[in-house]
Amino acid sequence: MIKIDNEYIINADDNSYKLEIKGQIKDENSKNYGKEVTTTYGYYSTLESALIGYIKAKTRKYISKETENTLDELLTEIKEYKQEIQDKIKNI
Repeated sequence: MIKIDNEYIINADDNSYKLEIKGQIKDENSKNYGKEVTTTYGYYSTLESALIGYIKAKTRKYISKETENTLDELLTEIKEYKQEIQDKIKNI
């Protein structure tokens, strides 16, 4: 398992890489309320494509916020996501 940030992880099996999102059960009526769970965001054939999936997931999350943003602000966010990954890879 590779922890990308506090919310996203990449897992792998013999056939694919999985981008997963960590979260908590928010249904107060559930017996598992507050329990941490992971949800699969997507399956990828390469680690590189899983990292691209991470950038897409972060971008979608940014766009879906209720705050109105400009295209320039979105492009800045995408550059930051890419830079974050590049910085982590440089340390390997």
